Amino acid sequence: MFGNFKLADLIAIHCSNIDVNCRIELEREILVSERDYVTALTTRIRDEIGRHFNLRSHAQTLRPRVENENGVDGIIVFKSGNEIKAGIFEAKRPQVLKANHRWDYLSSRKLSHFSEQIEKQRKWRGQLALWEMFFNEGPKGHESPPFEFFGSSCVWHDNAYDFMNKQGLIFNCWNTAKLKQLLNSDCVNFYSIIFDMISCKAGKRHKIDIKDQSCRVISQLNDNISMTIPLPIEEEIKSDNRIENFLAENNLESYLFFDLSKYR
Repeated sequence: MFGNFKLADLIAIHCSNIDVNCRIELEREILVSERDYVTALTTRIRDEIGRHFNLRSHAQTLRPRVENENGVDGIIVFKSGNEIKAGIFEAKRPQVLKANHRWDYLSSRKLSHFSEQIEKQRKWRGQLALWEMFFNEGPKGHESPPFEFFGSSCVWHDNAYDFMNKQGLIFNCWNTAKLKQLLNSDCVNFYSIIFDMISCKAGKRHKIDIKDQSCRVISQLNDNISMTIPLPIEEEIKSDNRIENFLAENNLESYLFFDLSKYR
């Protein structure tokens, strides 16, 4: 079903509506952190999409205990037949209602932490869909543009990477003023992210190892760097040990999976 524009549109609309509702709860302080938001977003998408389209789905979260090697918070995996498409994202909550809030910092290497995360994502360019996701606790329409009017403000990795280098944000912290500059030219909504993944405008298809029910993705920058993404085997299970180990090994917090194979 990859490349199916109707399916891509339907799923993207549902995902976008859930994102909008999560933003409302962030504004009302029902969700109080970046992690709350990511967890709520992924579990609600699993429940809504799985139920509405009668698709096999799975969501799982894990708190990383070490520095994030991939510079991302979560992974979203779509399966169709014997192929998958996957995307990884880094989530930030810049707290736009607080003047001059410092949401980035210089690492022990005197480099921007957020820029280091973007740099780490680079190894998956061309293989996975990559994006940055900014949560806004302001009411709908708050500072829009450049922020997305209703839900999260997203930026594709390539655009964030280019902006980071042009603005010299390697040795300097990101701030909300710089973020607004980026969003002013490159902001997309969550709908666009999901639509482009399923419709094959973003990310690459990868063959599944049927025996292991997993998919090995190799970095285009270095053949020695790879990620083996497990697929859930059992249905209606809350925690899958293979996925838990995958999250821990790759220092990811969130895993979301959908099997589109039976869509009609």
